[in-house]
Amino acid sequence: MFHLIAFIALATVSAVPMPTVTGPSAALNRATTSLNDKSQCVPFKWIANAKGSVRGAISVPVAVNGRSLEMQLDTGADVISLYGHLAEQSHWLKTGEETFKAARFKVADTDLDRPTIYVNSDMEADADVQGTLGLPALLGKIAILDYPHKRFCVFAEADVPAAIAEAPSVRAMLRNSKLYVPLSIGTFNSDAFVFDTGSSELPLNVDLATWRTLTNRVTTDGAPANYQGSAWGKPLIIPGAPSTSLVSIGKTSLGRVTIFTNPAQPTGFADWPVQTIGVLGNAPVWDGIVVLDLTARVRFAIIH
Repeated sequence: MFHLIAFIALATVSAVPMPTVTGPSAALNRATTSLNDKSQCVPFKWIANAKGSVRGAISVPVAVNGRSLEMQLDTGADVISLYGHLAEQSHWLKTGEETFKAARFKVADTDLDRPTIYVNSDMEADADVQGTLGLPALLGKIAILDYPHKRFCVFAEADVPAAIAEAPSVRAMLRNSKLYVPLSIGTFNSDAFVFDTGSSELPLNVDLATWRTLTNRVTTDGAPANYQGSAWGKPLIIPGAPSTSLVSIGKTSLGRVTIFTNPAQPTGFADWPVQTIGVLGNAPVWDGIVVLDLTARVRFAIIH
């Protein structure tokens, strides 16, 4: 999520149990094979953060007006943005303007329809990333994250391989330029979780009251996990604890995951303009393939 990138910077996870890794299923093997040599797929990179965590963010190669760039894939961001003064130096906009329409924008072999790109001059571009690829760029397409093989694909609906298209999926929702997916955690059910690749290592992040319910803990004191970083230049530690029940999306179980909360902002998600319970990051799903159907169907699938 775009604001989480700024909010939880230079982060590292300590004492966080991740999902148990098992062998790939036949469905995952078929899906993996179906993506081989597809021109709509590109390799992605994990970007390490300054604390040494190797999966701090995902960068994908894109082409803007014919120029190759690396952008952070952030499905929680509601804009596409370029950092620094790259757009101005490339004469894509005039001094003082904050947005421009890309004449050409491609991810792998897939053209995106002249998206509006925002200029974030406060963020510095570097060799790893020069901008943010937010969810709006992918609307109308089917986006696929193959975590084990580190590739990102964007397909037109008619071109999606059968092994991907036929994967069991759940209904998702697009609200306020974010993708909401349904989660079940024991008897707790909600369709108000945002799937956010920008959160990456945070498996689940929720408000304090929800955290208490899902972890069966009264206080965050002595929580067994901590997400350490900084918020606007000030040190920040976000406590976490394992869910008391299995976490599931449809019929797909993600196991018991570590759930985090920020006691300094106990109603941070409740204060959003659209009903939001929390955020699902990459960590619980990075042993499989995630399918984001952002066509009129709006579906979400995990292939383990």
